[in-house]
Amino acid sequence: MSCHPTAGNHPDAAGACRTLDANTQWGRDTFAPVAPDSVCTLVYGGPATARVTGTWAGRPVDAAYDRANGCEIGRWDRMVPLLPDLAPPA
Repeated sequence: MSCHPTAGNHPDAAGACRTLDANTQWGRDTFAPVAPDSVCTLVYGGPATARVTGTWAGRPVDAAYDRANGCEIGRWDRMVPLLPDLAPPA
């Protein structure tokens, strides 16, 4: 998948690109892991894992995602639809 222009075989490439644009801020790593000293809820979001690799904003990306706790679930959910929407139905 690529953005600007949008291309590739992602099922929602345009939505994924919009999500990446919305989560990109100057001086911040869009794909940064949860800080080690974070206080996270002990909620398990399931066994799903994902890896994002490539280049974004001119920088290499190699980011791992899981749903092991509330912080990781939030980090994953911020990247939907780049990552699959695994939130339980409302």
